Amino acid sequence: MAPATKPLTPATAPATPLERALQDRKRLTESLADLTRAAARLREADAAEASALAEINAMAAADIASMTKWATEGCHGSAPRPDQQKRIVLGQQLSAAQAAATVAKAAGADVDQKIAQLNDQLHAISGQLEQAIFDTIEVEHGHIIAQYRAACEQGSKLSAKIHGLASFYGDTGRTLIDRGDQAAGATYLQRASALTNIKLPNPGVSRLEIEAAALEWSRRAATLRSGA
Repeated sequence: MAPATKPLTPATAPATPLERALQDRKRLTESLADLTRAAARLREADAAEASALAEINAMAAADIASMTKWATEGCHGSAPRPDQQKRIVLGQQLSAAQAAATVAKAAGADVDQKIAQLNDQLHAISGQLEQAIFDTIEVEHGHIIAQYRAACEQGSKLSAKIHGLASFYGDTGRTLIDRGDQAAGATYLQRASALTNIKLPNPGVSRLEIEAAALEWSRRAATLRSGA
């Protein structure tokens, strides 16, 4: 009997446009980093060709200098002989480096094209990410507006109750006075006057508070953009 296999857990798909944009940006950024490293390695092939050619040129310059010195000093003895074995080795190295450089240049052009394509995609993803950030923080902003409206509605009800007591005292005091009860009416009116003199907080907002809130929104957008 074959052993039971454990069911595969399905991968969790991004739940929101913001999460999808962040995931796409991460994928493209990692691919771009891989291609950039590949381009650097391909450029090393060009450097190897240049190094081999420089070594050959240095050897030729040394041979010329040696021959010039022998000739200008009277040509005594045998003429200097170039190191043919070394020339052969360097020539082989140069041929191999040139072949590798030719392939590397072709591959490098392909890699550069892919890098350009990824950069274009990253630019497009950046626009999608910004739109997703707009949508996200504006939904949060909408929730705050709803809270503000609820608070205003509650404040209106509380304000009515606050002013209602003073109104009740005032109406009752005037009614009592009209009935001839001056003392009781005066007591009610005095209490009504005291209540109307109570200073209630003004729900206004200062410029500094607005600037502080703007900074909070800026930090929130940066957090969303970073994917933290």
